Amino acid sequence: MLSKEENKMVELGLTSVEENFDEGVRQALDFLSEVGTAYLNDSKEHEAENAVVSIKAIGKAATMQGMENAAVNSIRALERILQRSVEQKTESTTISILLSFGTIGKAAAEQQMETVAKLAASVLGKSGNSAALRNEERETIAVAVGLGEIGKSVARLRFPDFSENTANCISCLGDTGKLAAQQKLEDAAVGIELMLEEMAIAAMAENMQSAAGSIADSLEEIGKSAEEEEMENAVFQATSSLQTIMAHAENRYLNDASIAAKVALESFNELDIINDEENVRKIEEIRETMRGLWIGSAGLKPESKK
Repeated sequence: MLSKEENKMVELGLTSVEENFDEGVRQALDFLSEVGTAYLNDSKEHEAENAVVSIKAIGKAATMQGMENAAVNSIRALERILQRSVEQKTESTTISILLSFGTIGKAAAEQQMETVAKLAASVLGKSGNSAALRNEERETIAVAVGLGEIGKSVARLRFPDFSENTANCISCLGDTGKLAAQQKLEDAAVGIELMLEEMAIAAMAENMQSAAGSIADSLEEIGKSAEEEEMENAVFQATSSLQTIMAHAENRYLNDASIAAKVALESFNELDIINDEENVRKIEEIRETMRGLWIGSAGLKPESKK
């Protein structure tokens, strides 16, 4: 639960957002960041997560209000807690922070605040690589969820074809996915492939052929890395996603995207693609886990003391 002082600072942050008062928001975020870090130092993970949820709420509100500096400060505040959380190996808090980046970044993309969306995606990309290298699969999956949600929102915007933010999200997902496959984190690799597929579908709905083609390249790289590590589910999902992209592209007469997916698909050895009920069941489990993480994150609310 939030203490009276913490609750007061949350109210200051939210009120300052309503009044477009950057300094008030900054004070609230700095306080909550320090408190969250202190709680982790004292092994009070639940209290630390309440601080994270409060920062996320202020950051999202600031984003919806168009307060770019305040939104950036909320991401930086979460980063400070993340550093300590990773050091303390408090997985639950780390995942909460990673999903918070996704929430703020998604809101920023929808508000066309490109700087904030890019920062959130970049922080997630860096965090995903770190998590994969530390063999933290659930954290890597959380990164996939956050990045994917930002990526889908960016892809739905009507840019001419391929925005810098779209490219950034694809690159971050691709790099983390390839690293996850190399580290034999199969669930994480599959999760990233699923998010790339969803992002491709969103991009093709806006006729963004270059984005879909770039996603096909990323799926090929992840799938080939998975093939080298003999990870059946990840190889199957990579090829399945490429088939989905090819079909959607053909239906929308997006020839360049269709060709890119077809070329990527042809790089796989058909004998390595195992499609059975067990593969499908496992992939659906991963999909549900990711959906549960995102829905759970959206439903979190800090508790206040009376």
